[in-house]
Amino acid sequence: MPRYGNERAGYVRAMSIGLALVLIAGFAPAQAAEETARDDVPDTGEPIESPGFYDRYIKDRLYLKPGVSYLDFGRLESTDLKLSGVKFPATLAIQNGGIEGAKASISNQYIGTIALGYNIPGTGRHLSFETIIGKPIDINFVAQPGTLRDESLAPTARLGNVVPEGIIGGEALQDLLNDLGGAVNDATGLLDTGIPPLGSELGSVKSLPIMMTLLYHPFPDSYFRPYIGGGAVYLYNYDSEITNDVLTQVNDPGFDVSSTPGYVLQAGIDIGNPEQGFFGFADVRYIGDATVKGELSDVNVRVRNPALGTTLDALGYGEDIAVGDADIELDINPIIYTVGVGYRF
Repeated sequence: MPRYGNERAGYVRAMSIGLALVLIAGFAPAQAAEETARDDVPDTGEPIESPGFYDRYIKDRLYLKPGVSYLDFGRLESTDLKLSGVKFPATLAIQNGGIEGAKASISNQYIGTIALGYNIPGTGRHLSFETIIGKPIDINFVAQPGTLRDESLAPTARLGNVVPEGIIGGEALQDLLNDLGGAVNDATGLLDTGIPPLGSELGSVKSLPIMMTLLYHPFPDSYFRPYIGGGAVYLYNYDSEITNDVLTQVNDPGFDVSSTPGYVLQAGIDIGNPEQGFFGFADVRYIGDATVKGELSDVNVRVRNPALGTTLDALGYGEDIAVGDADIELDINPIIYTVGVGYRF
């Protein structure tokens, strides 16, 4: 899976610089053409009326494309959930390291979006740059089918040979196990924890996509106007929280979702009379090389088996067990499908 580093940050900076150079290159010939046109006007002695701000910078250049977008995370790839900082008595049931099959995903969803675009002067509307404006997106993390969603991450506790020396041992330990009777498997020394599977819902985060693409329009004066392009994106993530009932029963664990840069590939089509303001459109964006890391801290769970609770009390612990920390990485690879009605000013 992709990793964070200087290469990705350098890519985003290079893309931003490239877009800035394109804009400078576009405005320069337009300004020169305007000055040439003024020089060619014969001097009649009458004052020459300069075009207003709207005519110079907005007309036939600025456009808005509000629409409905579908965020498809079907190509997402996840690492296994990895535990760290696990200490006794949690080590009776789990250990540090990855949990095979414990993977997460992101829910697909519909959202409203508004694209703001600008036809670069001097390019005959062949080139434009485009960005997304609007409120942040509420992203929901869910557990994939398998270990994380459908199985307890700590189904049993091993008592017979894991209890640290000096806490309880020898005859005292044997007496304790005997008191538990049939609750303990004699062959394995395992006791059911009663900790349930996590289920589907895990947590949420607000994500603000800061995106810019450079688009090429080969037929700007046609009724059907396809376009293609690419650019850079930075997903700024904040206000993350765990919403899972099992993980929040004892306390509110810390949850942090990293922000990430990436690249964007975009293609679409505008449909309508090129001389009129309103037009229909449909496009698709692919966001690549964007990896987010979710980090959980201070995770606690409640033991729901009274027999195990009795054992932990004998060891000097309560029914609420400190698990430690956990992290998981998601290579999100979303595709954004959008349809709507745009307006060119």
